[in-house]
Amino acid sequence: MTDDNPFDGLAARYQANRPDYPESLLEKLAARATVSPSNAADIGAGTGISTRALKRALGADWRVTGIEPGSDMRRQAVESTPEDDGIVFLEGSAESLPFDDGSLGVVNVGQAIQFFDRPVFFDEVRRVLAKGGLLSIIQNNRVWQKSPLLDAHETYVETNDPTYSRSYRDIDLLTEMRALAWAENVDRLHTDWERAIDADRFVGTMMSRRTMKPTVAKLGEAAVEASLHSMAAEYGNADGTVTIPYVTELFLAMKTQDA
Repeated sequence: MTDDNPFDGLAARYQANRPDYPESLLEKLAARATVSPSNAADIGAGTGISTRALKRALGADWRVTGIEPGSDMRRQAVESTPEDDGIVFLEGSAESLPFDDGSLGVVNVGQAIQFFDRPVFFDEVRRVLAKGGLLSIIQNNRVWQKSPLLDAHETYVETNDPTYSRSYRDIDLLTEMRALAWAENVDRLHTDWERAIDADRFVGTMMSRRTMKPTVAKLGEAAVEASLHSMAAEYGNADGTVTIPYVTELFLAMKTQDA
């Protein structure tokens, strides 16, 4: 890879192991997406999990474009997306969106808002959204407070990488979005759910995190995978699975008619 993206080398594992988004929240997103033009963009598309979810929610009449800066993630997104979906993946950044003014009915972000220069991004959203268009931000958050397994994993990463904090996604998005002069009807919706997976998929999920790279560089991939398997055995279920609690958050805001 040449673009030095933090997810380089993780795309295949990311696609194979990361969860989708709850249909109940996707339905609520779609219900708020009522403005023309029926063009939508998913920013920080990664391997296309959120992009395909957005297309699934909005339906066949919507044209969906995924914007992803990383070549490895973008390649995986193209490979993992059926041609019939009609989704296009383009190179680009959240701070310089490759769309004309007022050309989008929906701008979505899935699992990526913490990487953006948010004031610059929000101004770009204002520019590219049509009047009445929708900004949606959706994220699956593992709830380590409810899981000894996740707590052990976070402690393991923090111990081996002093630059890491499990609080990296503690962003008050609701307050930030309510402060936007161009936004109204700002809401936070959420749903709690659990994911039961086998130990191999737990290891794959955690190894797909870009925040694991320093620990892997320090200890070696085999040693890190062995430690994760040991955690799964210690804190897992009797049938060999582990249960991961999640809260999925969906933040919605409409561009005001006069912005």
